[in-house]
Amino acid sequence: MDKVKSPCIASIFMRNIDEKTVSLQQQVVKKFNKSNIAHYPVLTEANPGYTMDKLVDMLEKKGHDAIMYLDIDCVPLNDNALDYFFERAYSGKLIGDAQRSNHIQNGQHVFAAPHNVTFTVEMYRKLGNPSFMPNYRGDVAEELTFKAREANIPIEIIMPLRYDAPPIRMDWEPKDSPPYWDLADGMPKYGIGTTFGLTNKDGTSLDLFWHMYQSFHPGQNERFIKKCEDLLNG
Repeated sequence: MDKVKSPCIASIFMRNIDEKTVSLQQQVVKKFNKSNIAHYPVLTEANPGYTMDKLVDMLEKKGHDAIMYLDIDCVPLNDNALDYFFERAYSGKLIGDAQRSNHIQNGQHVFAAPHNVTFTVEMYRKLGNPSFMPNYRGDVAEELTFKAREANIPIEIIMPLRYDAPPIRMDWEPKDSPPYWDLADGMPKYGIGTTFGLTNKDGTSLDLFWHMYQSFHPGQNERFIKKCEDLLNG
């Protein structure tokens, strides 16, 4: 008899996140969670990478064998999205939305983003329990993708299909920065309110997840609330 699978979703957030944001994300996940995967909102005072490290052990002790880290401002867009990610993880893949650390010179390395990355605990252990903390060659969670590539673990990176608005630029960024974030050369761009999904051979696409980004900026909370309300009412 096949072993019974026990996946889970963990959404990490800090005290600066509005309670309505947490509640709405839970509601959207619940609406599209046809397999009733356990979903844990996790309040932390610690660095996100440190919290992700600790959560693997805690969730394994609860009996979970696969984990999706899903940012509090990231939501599934239909009732296929969550199952798609976990099916791929249980097949032996590391899967996540595309991201690149543009502030690090690491050869345009594209990795499974910490806002939405899914893996089995067994894979994580086989890779040597890589830390989700930033290090000399990558940002939060980037080391997991490095380790998977080095171990020839199959990786499925979900590309951005479109985005709603340009990123809000930081004071330290050049004033002539482009109105988007770059992935590797030839790959799609992304920004605030990015829809990630699959592109079919006939050119049609399947939306899977939407990530707001930059939730700490004024006005972004309203953007997230509207997106969630549209999904809940749709």
